[in-house]
Amino acid sequence: AVSGSSFFLNPPFHHCNNMSAAPHATQRLGRAVRLLKRHGEEAFKPQFVKESWRKPAVSGREAAVLRKAAVRDGTYGAFDPQTGRGWDPLWDKPGKVSSIRPPKETKRERTRESRAQRIEQLLEQADEKIESYRKAQLEKKPEPGIENLFKRMTKGLGAK
Repeated sequence: AVSGSSFFLNPPFHHCNNMSAAPHATQRLGRAVRLLKRHGEEAFKPQFVKESWRKPAVSGREAAVLRKAAVRDGTYGAFDPQTGRGWDPLWDKPGKVSSIRPPKETKRERTRESRAQRIEQLLEQADEKIESYRKAQLEKKPEPGIENLFKRMTKGLGAK
């Protein structure tokens, strides 16, 4: 049984509660801190023992929590084996190496230069094309006069 008043005054920590009341990461991950004190960097590495691989003593998630706590506390940069506080920068995993290649972009962005050159060439020819089109339209037009008017009016009468 729980003594009535002390339980309600100091309820147990839950992750969903207010984080300001959260215990220090080294208190929650006591096992991980102990293993770090004892083994150092080797605690993060898997080990080959008796013909099989064992998982790292300290998981990546636990290591990330400890690293973040060290950054928050200002102890990042040095690990104190007596207290188990801090983080050695040599323990950080190397970051992802980015490619030197430029991003692919969309096809519209990739072909923009060639489209602009093509449009400029077509614009140079545009005046000539407009002139020839207008001439062709004028040539299609029948000559004015009574003869052509009569031909147009009688064109549809013979088809019965």
